[in-house]
Amino acid sequence: MRGYSAGKRGGTIRILSPPVPFAFCFESAGHLLDAVGRAIHTLHILSSALGRIGSRFFLCITVRFSERIAARSLFSEYGAFVGAGWLLASYIGEHAESFTPDAVRKMGRYLQA
Repeated sequence: MRGYSAGKRGGTIRILSPPVPFAFCFESAGHLLDAVGRAIHTLHILSSALGRIGSRFFLCITVRFSERIAARSLFSEYGAFVGAGWLLASYIGEHAESFTPDAVRKMGRYLQA
């Protein structure tokens, strides 16, 4: 089977594939900031990027495998889940009018102050 491996003793499962980014769409900057404000206190964001297309904000995040359900639930309270995958994240990056890598960390600095 591809994607995970059972340990030599068969008792543990190890994820072998890298985490896949989730993409979310936010109608306003306020909704985006509210979501990020909660996320910085509850999730371990491995990477993030923010792009604006038209009047909407698109946030791509990667989290630990164990936090994927919690991340999707939290960000879906404030915005819409668009999908997951590197292709979608690349599309957003290429079509965004403005693009900010490491966005959650940067916004988190100001939200924690």
